[in-house]
Amino acid sequence: MKYGYLISAGFVALLNFSSAFGQDLDFATTAPLYPAGATSHSYVGIGTPSVNVAINISGPGLFSNASPNAVGTGLSTPSVNFSNASETKNYSFTFGDPVTGLEFPLNALQYKTDFTNPNGNYQDKVTIIATDEFGNPVMPVITAGAGYSVNGNEILATSSTASNVSKVFFPTKVKTLIIVYGNGPLAGSNPNPQGFTIGDMDWSGVVLPVEMSYFRAKSIGSVIQLAWETVSERNASYFSVEHSLNVEEFTPIGRVRASGDATRRQLYSFVDDQSHQLTNYYRLQQVDKDGSKQYSKIISVRHDSRLPDLAVYPNPSDGRAIYLQFNDIDSKSIKVTDLNGQTIEFNLVETSTGHLSLEPLTALKTGVYFLQATGHKAIRLLVDSTTRIRN
Repeated sequence: MKYGYLISAGFVALLNFSSAFGQDLDFATTAPLYPAGATSHSYVGIGTPSVNVAINISGPGLFSNASPNAVGTGLSTPSVNFSNASETKNYSFTFGDPVTGLEFPLNALQYKTDFTNPNGNYQDKVTIIATDEFGNPVMPVITAGAGYSVNGNEILATSSTASNVSKVFFPTKVKTLIIVYGNGPLAGSNPNPQGFTIGDMDWSGVVLPVEMSYFRAKSIGSVIQLAWETVSERNASYFSVEHSLNVEEFTPIGRVRASGDATRRQLYSFVDDQSHQLTNYYRLQQVDKDGSKQYSKIISVRHDSRLPDLAVYPNPSDGRAIYLQFNDIDSKSIKVTDLNGQTIEFNLVETSTGHLSLEPLTALKTGVYFLQATGHKAIRLLVDSTTRIRN
């Protein structure tokens, strides 16, 4: 997960439009509910950030018993009647935006070869086909188990008892998923009705159309220089730069055209020559070609020449939390060392009041330390571990 920081006057923010949270598609409970017998359906706004999921089932083979239908274990198609062993059904899932960490089980795979007429024998076979947003194939990781065999992206039932695949997992992002259901070599020429269940789906995150690495603001003379960088873009139209003096009401002050579709880093900038001497707050509204919108985190800056380029407080510190004050900084370049040059490991944390603090993994002992960042002079930090600083 990427993090964003809201930092008080004179500070910058790092953000990413693809912040991710756990998602869940429960076929039996997620609205709008899957209609029994439907071969197409759309789920809208699942999770935060939200993503749409469109389902389409196609191919020969007749359904019966109100199949497919949503049950407690997933999307069930208990009765598919193929006219021959070469026919297949395609269960297609298209995500509005690519998702990461996609996983789901497959239930009730088996074969039956004990029919009086061997032409009615069947053997469940499932092939998993997935692609990312650029059409590149994405291979699944399929958990091994009893009652089935796995060969690459193919799963073949090897038991006459219904067996479950506990997890089909994708380690990289997925835009489209097709589950191809059909028969293996044990099937007869006219298989009897057969079926399986696609389990409920989970994913850990959503890759939104614009992935941003940073958004910064810096006071230069009488103007404010804004700069941001994207790592990738997909179907992006433009960025609307918005300004506020109270973090409640934002007004558009300019528009910057996006690259649109890019897999390489893109740099953008904007100069606000109408900024105020008070604290200026900024955010970006990223607009896609289809009109959908996403907002960045809020950053702030003010014209105050008295603010140092980089400072820490309190100084002396108690060695547990070191608060930062700066005009412009690359947070990835921050480094803390002791007098012997040994690097101190720490977490970079946003406080409840919106400030940034460095929290050493182990409280610092009494002594002298140095805080460094690219483009800034090293700061001498005194630590008195016998003193506890009140917030």
